[in-house]
Order: sequence, then C-alpha cells, then structure tokens
Amino acid sequence: MSNAENICARDGCGFHVELVMIGDTPLPAVYCGSACADYEWLRKSLASAEPSPEIAASFQHLSALERLLNGRTDSLQVGPLLGSLYGR
Repeated sequence: MSNAENICARDGCGFHVELVMIGDTPLPAVYCGSACADYEWLRKSLASAEPSPEIAASFQHLSALERLLNGRTDSLQVGPLLGSLYGR
C-alpha cells in the first residue's frame, strides 16, 4: 500500500494513511491519523465562518499546527499532536 492513492489527503502531508478495520477488513482511511483529520476539520470550519478578528487569530494558530504536522519525520507521529503544539 505505498502508491500515491494511499497518501494522506491533507495538502502538504506525505504520510501514508492509517488502516481502519471495517468488519474484518482493513481499509485505508482518508488521513494518516487523527491529527490531520482534526486539522482539516478545523480548517474547513474556520473557512466557512464569518470573518472576524477571532477567526483571523484562529487561522494563525492553525498555521502553527500546520507547521508542526509538516515537520513530522517519524512515522509513529501520525496520531493526536495537539498537546505537542503547546508543549503538553
């Protein structure tokens, strides 16, 4: 499962997607892990929100998360990373 179709759907993420069990069959997910899936959910939610100073600030925080996700080098770093963003 190493072809381009099995790469995380998030732009800028080259990690391979996780396999999820559907019944007894492992199938590839859309994103490599919950961190990328959460990132995309947040990005789409902010993009659909009414512009405001708070939304602009949230986009800046999201950019920091994007840098963190794009900086991953270990294939085991595909799960939740939000605590890493703030040193928790």
